Amino acid sequence: MSEKVEKLLKGLSIKDALFRCGQLQLSFQDICRLLFDRANPEQLMDSLSHPGSEEYNWYQEGVAEGNLKLNIELEANVGDPKAKDAYKNLSAERRRQVINEKLYDLFGL
Repeated sequence: MSEKVEKLLKGLSIKDALFRCGQLQLSFQDICRLLFDRANPEQLMDSLSHPGSEEYNWYQEGVAEGNLKLNIELEANVGDPKAKDAYKNLSAERRRQVINEKLYDLFGL
């Protein structure tokens, strides 16, 4: 693991690391690679894949907060003349979220 990544994870509990990874919407595979020295990758992957597990909930809470922060930032930039693409990016992000919710509802993806 690179020194920079190690610094980012150093001092974080597994809960906090999973929450942060959720904010960044990292894949479960990447999370297992990053935390391999602190958690059994197979067991962690299993926990992340099962709704209702603590690990899954920590990750999903991070995803929700990350989406909230992203939308707040995009919305704040909509009126800024220097941020020409803010409205376009906000609209695209909202469309992406709606599509992802529908995929989850229909297929569990």
